[in-house]
Amino acid sequence: MLKVEGLWKTYTVDGGEIPAVRGVGFTVETGEFFTLLGPSGCGKSTTLRCIAGLEVPNSAEITLDEIDLFSSRQRRSVPIHKRNIGMVFQSYAIWPHMSVYDNVDFPLKVKGIPDRREKVMRALELVGLHRLEDRSATDLSGGQQQRVAIARAIVMDVDLLLFDEPLSNLDSKLRIQMRFELRQLQKQLGITSIYVTHDQEEAMVLSDRVAVMDDGHIVEVGKSQDIYLKPRKLFTAKFVGQSNLLSCEVVSVDGVNATVKTVIGEITTGAPDRSASSEGFLMIRPEHIPMSWTQEELPSSDVNVFEGTIISETFTGKLVDYRVRVGEFTFEVQTPLHHALQKQNRVFIQLPPERCVMLAKDTPGTS
Repeated sequence: MLKVEGLWKTYTVDGGEIPAVRGVGFTVETGEFFTLLGPSGCGKSTTLRCIAGLEVPNSAEITLDEIDLFSSRQRRSVPIHKRNIGMVFQSYAIWPHMSVYDNVDFPLKVKGIPDRREKVMRALELVGLHRLEDRSATDLSGGQQQRVAIARAIVMDVDLLLFDEPLSNLDSKLRIQMRFELRQLQKQLGITSIYVTHDQEEAMVLSDRVAVMDDGHIVEVGKSQDIYLKPRKLFTAKFVGQSNLLSCEVVSVDGVNATVKTVIGEITTGAPDRSASSEGFLMIRPEHIPMSWTQEELPSSDVNVFEGTIISETFTGKLVDYRVRVGEFTFEVQTPLHHALQKQNRVFIQLPPERCVMLAKDTPGTS
């Protein structure tokens, strides 16, 4: 559906060239919801704007449905108004002097499309605004204004829909509601979509696949569950969710399990070492660490069990966050509120081998 190869984009700052995107490449399949996830300044919005035609790449091959939107080799660039692409911005970008109906109708009107009302009302119905078509855009809530922006983007029956952090200006409760509505709408319409966000939970909820970006590179691409549960790169493990990372050295690998040496002792991991060298990091998520007052109460008391001391606990609502000191390392451990332990310092924790992931030391990213 969409193919991006060798995308480079630099900006001139104080007479020097600053690279924003460094040779990025990826493909997005028809009907897929694909997310570019990364910290501010990593190049994700610039990548999106190059696909839309709002930015001109230094070099790239960008193909949509076998049409070259931009080609350095062929010296071709399709003008932005001729790319059948819809875009939803962070700032909504709706016209305050127009009604809801006129905002959605505008792109159809510009293209001179006749008999537009049916298309406009269908788009408004899809986003739940079909009874507000005559209302002024300034009378809408933030969530309703974002729905207007989405309706305007889909009214043209576009081939590709782009989202540039569209929910970041909404309050947390509305943001959660809107992301579920957005995912449901995308599935219903089957529109190929690319979404940009720095919100890791948002990316997990919405996406079929996620591309993690850093410093202008794509670090890794994978399904949401794989990105979270089995990251292949150290940066991903650090950026996506909370993680405990133990420096380690591989002692032995038997093809199924690996034994690694750490500052708290030897640990068995269910994932073979993926690094080229014998040194790396062992990752385990805080919510994957069972904790109990006695060793016998743990799910399996004969492997990767360590005695520790609770040094702090924080109530967060659904969860209790513990910091547990084991030897020279402090683990973050999360338990559901109904499993929270009563105050007592001495505890036992377990690192389930199947939840431990071996990671190599990061090298500079390449797409």
